[in-house]
Amino acid sequence: MKPRVLMIAYACVPNGGGEHWLGWGWAKEAARNFDVTLVTTPKARPQLEEAAKPLGITPHFVDVSPVFRKLTEQTGSNWFRKLAWQRKVLRLARQLHEAKPFSLAHQTTFHSFRVPFLATQLGIPSVWGPIAGGEHVPPGFEQYLGSAKASERNRNMFNRLCLRMPSVRRSLETASTLFVSNHTTLNFLPSSSRKKSIIVPPNSLRPEDEARPPRARWPASESQRLFNLLYVGNCVATRAIPLVFDALLKSGLTDYEFHIVGDGPALAGWKELARAPGLNERVRFAGKVPHAELNEYYDDADALVFPALRDSGGSALLEAMARYVPVICLDWGGPGEMMDNQSGIKIPVQSPKETVELFGAALIRLKNDPALGRKFALAARERARSMFHWEAKRELLESTYRRLIRT
Repeated sequence: MKPRVLMIAYACVPNGGGEHWLGWGWAKEAARNFDVTLVTTPKARPQLEEAAKPLGITPHFVDVSPVFRKLTEQTGSNWFRKLAWQRKVLRLARQLHEAKPFSLAHQTTFHSFRVPFLATQLGIPSVWGPIAGGEHVPPGFEQYLGSAKASERNRNMFNRLCLRMPSVRRSLETASTLFVSNHTTLNFLPSSSRKKSIIVPPNSLRPEDEARPPRARWPASESQRLFNLLYVGNCVATRAIPLVFDALLKSGLTDYEFHIVGDGPALAGWKELARAPGLNERVRFAGKVPHAELNEYYDDADALVFPALRDSGGSALLEAMARYVPVICLDWGGPGEMMDNQSGIKIPVQSPKETVELFGAALIRLKNDPALGRKFALAARERARSMFHWEAKRELLESTYRRLIRT
């Protein structure tokens, strides 16, 4: 008989995007060798029920009242709605556990330590994560946030407050094992949590990423060619594209094009900065592009730049790795975990001046040495396949479950 696992995933939609797809992925992988009871929201109930049946997953759907949901949305109190949802989940979990005991409980999504894992109160082995949320902008780099400085300060204050909340502190203390997205969050958590933590980057390859064939076009020569740079993702202040603008100006490069694909609140400010002499006419803003059309941008790119000052992972970074595109990122937070020094160039964040200089030098290096870019790209593809394949995550999940159930 398979051990019974209670899996809690607030965000969980088969064929969904982002955290919803990852929430479903964990449930699907666990169901191979465990009897999974999945608790989630009714957001995609018909789709989830259809996908769960052939896998033997038993779904349960929990929601808050429409009145309470509307109130929290109007007042910006989403955290309280999520906490209320967790309390209802705990009541259901106790009923289910009393009727037929579980061997283990695992909360996979939210991907945040800020929303507690109340089902640790069942008194059975438990896994929490991957959790993130402890990432923060490196000291001194606030100059790249623009008008978002205040909201970033408020976020940091809320993070510190959350660590003091009894429900969060109790969840961290009582969870048997923590899957933590990156070392930046790990170092933010209480020291007592670290010895039972495992670094587990949250991102995973999609089937279309795995099936991606080798690039049909590679940079051909060091000279007399246009150097194509790419950014893909949300246009928010913490992605710090102005840092890349500074690096381009510092590098002295002129024969390049920089394509920025995405939309968001920071886009207007980036466009204004891109009108500066030395950048104008070389920076292209594509706006939001359908996912199916992104491959054209990746195919033309000599490098993806991902200068995130605060990020738990980076879906575009993994997409680039899977598509044989060299990456330049900051050695900070999730992106710094996803890449190693053989699969791309990671830039330290000691000071803005040094980071800009090193970022500019990395751009020149890849521009002048296409063979190096190809070497990075091949290593990145292999790293993506070995570390971010669902098979690797399933092996970790199963070994963790079996270790905890035995003990």
